[in-house]
Amino acid sequence: MYVLFLGPPGCGKGTQAQYLTEATDFLQLSTGDLIRAEIKAKTELGKQLESLYSSGKLVDGGLVLKMVQKVVASEGAKSILFDGFPRTVSQATAFGEFLQSVNKKLDCVFSFSLADSEILDRISGRMTCADCKAVYHAKTNPPKNEGICDKCGGELVKRTDDSRESVKLRLEEYHRETEPLKEFYKKENLVYEIDASQPIEMVRKQIFNKIEAISK
Repeated sequence: MYVLFLGPPGCGKGTQAQYLTEATDFLQLSTGDLIRAEIKAKTELGKQLESLYSSGKLVDGGLVLKMVQKVVASEGAKSILFDGFPRTVSQATAFGEFLQSVNKKLDCVFSFSLADSEILDRISGRMTCADCKAVYHAKTNPPKNEGICDKCGGELVKRTDDSRESVKLRLEEYHRETEPLKEFYKKENLVYEIDASQPIEMVRKQIFNKIEAISK
């Protein structure tokens, strides 16, 4: 099964992706993680990406598609959660053509919605484990011990792209470039709406119930 998480930064996609991959055999394909891995490894590509990503600007879609294709080629038999790609209608079109070429398809697009004001409040308190990438929040989902990941004991850090200025830029780009994907996928009857202002457990239950229904 292939599913896509679609929504603005800070809407809770990362937390729900974490739940899904821990409880099922889904592989999370996060383009953000792919990009950060290149940056951390200090590859030539990573050096080029760092200035763009830290400022919140979108990375070239063709380059991201190549990274995605590489993962699908090696892990295509698994259930995959696509998180952060595609970002534009043109990318979605190219992505769909690629999936069709390898006899694959998207089964569902989970569309998360949340007001920009709440997103800014959420991200200002967000922390991510430097090792296992688990996501926490200072108010709504704090770790048991300050600055330490509950799952692996790793250090919790704030991402460099989580400044309010960077988030505002990312939201503007999301509304302009990515939000139209909802209408694109509605035409294919793939969209399942998620109100991301609900409690985390309620959102989680909706996602799991939908995936179970698709599986039958």
